[in-house]
Amino acid sequence: MNTSNYIAVIADDLTGANDTSLQFFIQGCKTQVSFGEEISIDENLQTEVFAMSTESRNISSEVAMEKVKKVADGILKEYNFEHIYKKIDSVLRGNIGVEVITLLNSLEYDAAVIFPAFPNEGRTTIGGYQLVKGIPLQRTEVSRDPAFPITESNILNLLRNQLEPEQAELVDLISLDVVMKGAGPILTKLNELVSKGKKLIVADAVSTTDLEQISLAVSKSNYNILPTGSAGAAQALSKIWHAEIKEDKKEEKLELPLLPKFVVSGSATDLTASQIKRLQECDSIDNTYFISIKPENIFSDDYNEVAQRVINNLKSDNTVIVHSSTLMEDTETLTSLLIENEITREKFISKICDYLAAVTKIVIAQKQAILITVGGETSYKCCRAIESKNMQILDTVAPAIPLGVNHIGQLIVTKSGNFGTQNALIDIIKYFEQDK
Repeated sequence: MNTSNYIAVIADDLTGANDTSLQFFIQGCKTQVSFGEEISIDENLQTEVFAMSTESRNISSEVAMEKVKKVADGILKEYNFEHIYKKIDSVLRGNIGVEVITLLNSLEYDAAVIFPAFPNEGRTTIGGYQLVKGIPLQRTEVSRDPAFPITESNILNLLRNQLEPEQAELVDLISLDVVMKGAGPILTKLNELVSKGKKLIVADAVSTTDLEQISLAVSKSNYNILPTGSAGAAQALSKIWHAEIKEDKKEEKLELPLLPKFVVSGSATDLTASQIKRLQECDSIDNTYFISIKPENIFSDDYNEVAQRVINNLKSDNTVIVHSSTLMEDTETLTSLLIENEITREKFISKICDYLAAVTKIVIAQKQAILITVGGETSYKCCRAIESKNMQILDTVAPAIPLGVNHIGQLIVTKSGNFGTQNALIDIIKYFEQDK
């Protein structure tokens, strides 16, 4: 494999790997996403961007470090990529500090510039604080995330809390007043901090222009810098790393088969619940059938009844939606069930994803359909259940939402539970109905 101008993206969940590789696809790069216990690269796909998911977001920091080190010491060193991008969650879930430090040490980087802002999705960084639509993270619903609650809005403090005490001094900030002056002053400040031994350098950003200027400074530094951030930062970097491709890319209309859509949502976010409700209320989309998963479904482990309901209703080009958005509504009943079954809320969320993956496996084995998954863990487990190990990005369905195809031709859309407008699911369904 000739690694000249090849790019690796390493993410901690599948939706992150997908929405980030999508940014390079938009720039004109052929992209491949690999995931699973044994991440591998299919060299026959003639790919320029290889995204990998370590599935290390909702696990202990020790196991996350082992997973990232395995990829760094394996594929990343074996293929000697020209550029490597570390994707992190724009609402800072996951073992960010541990994973970035592990990559720096394994791949001998001088430092990482961490810029998780994604202004197009309402995520900005000011004074080292991460905001969602102007609200500090710890005041948003991510503070109630059942798997990985975020109780710290200051990125510097969050990183220090994830590191060993003696590593706290490795963290520093490039403030907004510097960023707003452009790439030159950013580069000067970056070089100054690296020369002082700083390793995790957070950069403020409130606009796409800020991300572009930070990316330019990173590319110009004489130090070996690991860019670390959201899909928004990846979009900015793609224009630098593959500036020449976009001009030569020929826009070809993607021909898609007329198939029913199977939506599987295990996301517990308020945003996902509102997106499902908006789809239910939409008058411009016909032939939708909703199945709301109940707690008794999850605890009974009876996948076949729900799977058969899906199969019976997946007809022609209609849409069937299986979701868990109402599971948490009756908190008193749910709490009693958790106590009765001796299971934590965190493990229950994971059990929901396992249940949905089992349903998906049965359905896809018997029916041809376009699979649309919502939520990072749900997407990963559903893809693994149908024995996908990698996929190629084919198109942009909606902002930050890609369409991919796996090794056996299964069309798959993955959407983060925290991304998109309230009309995101409507937009996805309409994408497949545009040629009807």
